[in-house]
Amino acid sequence: MQPGNRKPSGRELLRGLLRNAPFVLKNFKHYFQNLYRRKVLRTNVIAPYAAVLYVTHRCNLACTYCTQKEPDVFSDELSTQDTIRLLRIIRRETDSILFTGGEPLLRNDIEELVRVARQDIQFRSVLLVTNGTLLHRRQKLFDSLTGLIVSLDALSLDALREDRHGDEEQLSLSKPAVVPKVLEHLQLARSRMPSTRSITVSTVIEEWNIEEIERILDYCGEQGFVFATQAALKGKMPNLRLLSNPRYRRLVDTIVERRRQAAQSVNGTPRLLRTLLEFGEFQCFPTMFPRVYPNGDVFYPCEPLKKIGGNLLREGSFAKVFERGKKLYGDIPACQGICHLFGNVVSSYYAKDFWGLAGDSIR
Repeated sequence: MQPGNRKPSGRELLRGLLRNAPFVLKNFKHYFQNLYRRKVLRTNVIAPYAAVLYVTHRCNLACTYCTQKEPDVFSDELSTQDTIRLLRIIRRETDSILFTGGEPLLRNDIEELVRVARQDIQFRSVLLVTNGTLLHRRQKLFDSLTGLIVSLDALSLDALREDRHGDEEQLSLSKPAVVPKVLEHLQLARSRMPSTRSITVSTVIEEWNIEEIERILDYCGEQGFVFATQAALKGKMPNLRLLSNPRYRRLVDTIVERRRQAAQSVNGTPRLLRTLLEFGEFQCFPTMFPRVYPNGDVFYPCEPLKKIGGNLLREGSFAKVFERGKKLYGDIPACQGICHLFGNVVSSYYAKDFWGLAGDSIR
């Protein structure tokens, strides 16, 4: 067995967890709590690890793969104070929050919401996903965020122009059209965030941008940013044609090998990335990362199925929302892991292969 493939000893595993996982005690508590739920209570409805809060549906771009441009389930934005009430309810059951949208920076109160979440309500982890075009207008965010995730799907306009046959109207709203601005704002974030590892560049792979994704991978390595990726979904399904594309297969091999060799920071473990990008089988536990819409509605069991389990402001907790959702729609269905979203695949490895995931993470 090659040194790079050697299975870590128990001592190395524990040392690695303590060295690399800032929330190691939370990880152990969450794992054993949910092991009890699955094995004793016989339910796949597990406790939240981190909440995903959609603060708006609005966006200033029109990315081809976005699921939020015309959501099947729509909700109005709450006021600042009601959104803070929502955050307080979320904090009772998890210490990690991810703000997303739409484009969350379009909310005029986003800096206040992030500040309150981190400093007043004391979430330990406060992340925000943005397309990066408006960061220069919301610089107070840098004082409170523990992590910033900037989405990017190309480094040049030419790639999309060739694919879209010169559709200037669509190009003007695409991510490649604003690349210079986003790159400039990534450097701004680099100067303000605690470290380059607190900045993640998130990519979505489509057939037209495979070479662009490899360029972004190189860029992240050069800048010290974390690279994250997944393939675009059409509806709930991945584009299986990618698997017969040699360029895509080479890209996947490159991403996995750089992660395996620790050549740069890549989100996910080698096995997890293979499952995610090669559309392997996995069992999803979607309540691990509950998705909350702007009005407080919570999806049950998951956002792709478009079913609402309840509203946090009315029910008062995720536990009650999940209980209501289970009565309405039953337990988590055995969907065979058709939605290859990063959080869904993570939930499978965390719930069913916690020790393998931990070992893979410290290699």
